[in-house]
Amino acid sequence: MPPKQRITREMILERSFAMFCREGMEAVNARSVAKALNCSTQPIFSYYAGMNDLKTTLDQHAHELWAQTLEGASREGNWFENCCCAYLRFACEQPQLFAHLFMRVGKDTSAMGGPAEWREDMIRYECEAYDLNEANAQELCVRLLTYVHGLATVKATRMEPYTDDLTAQVHAVHSALKASL
Repeated sequence: MPPKQRITREMILERSFAMFCREGMEAVNARSVAKALNCSTQPIFSYYAGMNDLKTTLDQHAHELWAQTLEGASREGNWFENCCCAYLRFACEQPQLFAHLFMRVGKDTSAMGGPAEWREDMIRYECEAYDLNEANAQELCVRLLTYVHGLATVKATRMEPYTDDLTAQVHAVHSALKASL
């Protein structure tokens, strides 16, 4: 009977995801994961068809973490601003994941990477909360998301912490944009 493997699929995923969060997806390769686990590359390839399979799993895990963050945006107060603040917080707290999800050339990163329903919900929220027509609400959402994405990109690339000042900035810009419509 062959010996039981001491390295599990969960261990591989946990260590490689930690590496992905710290150093980015490009740092994740068979040798670096094996070194982090203090093993050969054999266990990796016994659980995953190849590195693309593992990286696809890591990408899915990153999307799930972002979806959980967005789901956690409070519906109390201004829900749209809360989603924008969650995006900024994610950029500050997970800069490598943020870069992977929202800063890749040729990848659609519109509307905070949320599903189409989120974009529709944001527009609907702005229509109802501020008595805006759909075109104005959509323009407001695009402008605020553009501002927030730029700010999040700066914060992620400089690896700066999330502060309450960012929440105040989002609120001020949102208010200014509403007033301009």
